[in-house]
Amino acid sequence: MIKQNLFSDDDIRKTYEVVPDHKFTRDVITSYSTNRDDIRDVALRGLDLKSCYKVLELGCGYGHFTERLAGRLADGAHITGLDLLEGNRAGFMAAVERAGYQGDFIRSGAEMIREFDTQGFDLVIASYSLYFFPGLISEIARVLKPEGVFITITHSNFSLKEITRLIPHSLKAIGLAPPKVIAINRLFHSFSQEVGTRKLAPYFRAIEMIRYPNAMVFPFERIIDCINYISKKRFLLFKDISRQYPERMDDVQLHIYQRVSSLARDNGFFTVTKDDAVFRCRAPLPGEATLLAAGTSV
Repeated sequence: MIKQNLFSDDDIRKTYEVVPDHKFTRDVITSYSTNRDDIRDVALRGLDLKSCYKVLELGCGYGHFTERLAGRLADGAHITGLDLLEGNRAGFMAAVERAGYQGDFIRSGAEMIREFDTQGFDLVIASYSLYFFPGLISEIARVLKPEGVFITITHSNFSLKEITRLIPHSLKAIGLAPPKVIAINRLFHSFSQEVGTRKLAPYFRAIEMIRYPNAMVFPFERIIDCINYISKKRFLLFKDISRQYPERMDDVQLHIYQRVSSLARDNGFFTVTKDDAVFRCRAPLPGEATLLAAGTSV
């Protein structure tokens, strides 16, 4: 496991291991988003992937992105999915089959990419996962063929700000000291819309960023969906609390839920920023050039 001092493999498992919960959060985003364009379609729009035979998806989950590849790849294409959760195997393999391709699922963290051959893939995908392993960007460039494409979707630094701002507020309200920067914001900052180009530039000659402005708007009478969304993301959102004040977790959560309900009642709705971005990268730098660009001696 790559040590990042933010979220462990166990934190990630707890957040995503219950597939129905993961699908619930997906459906909440779809139902309440102001941007009605599917971000997967945005990520793939205008790309000619008909020459892509070998595909690698890092943090593939149950195949939500994979299913959008139907009809886009070369006939006989093979998709390899890497994911920490064995429970995602069936869903991912079913998505590959529905898309009309062959595939395999490997239960592993993204660091397994180090074991793959150089220039072994035509397409690499990391959808809402690269912020967990930004240190592997050089490996992604290494395994990508010279004419290949790397697609990654990520958040803005300000995504979920209406929720994340309530965390230090609630900690103070019940007499606890908040951290200077909460863990979820540090995670977003590790690879976000705002820093993505800079972090990708040492490893790719061509980088295209597509902004995806969005917000989720919850009317007061349906605010329970927002509260349930927060609850199902609690192992990521409330990492600081579980680490520093585990015995007060219920108190902090309750305070946040009450505050969300109160704001929704006062305004008639509660808005959650959900700005994201797509990065499409081409022309991976060769090994020696990559090291030099990153400032590492060869």
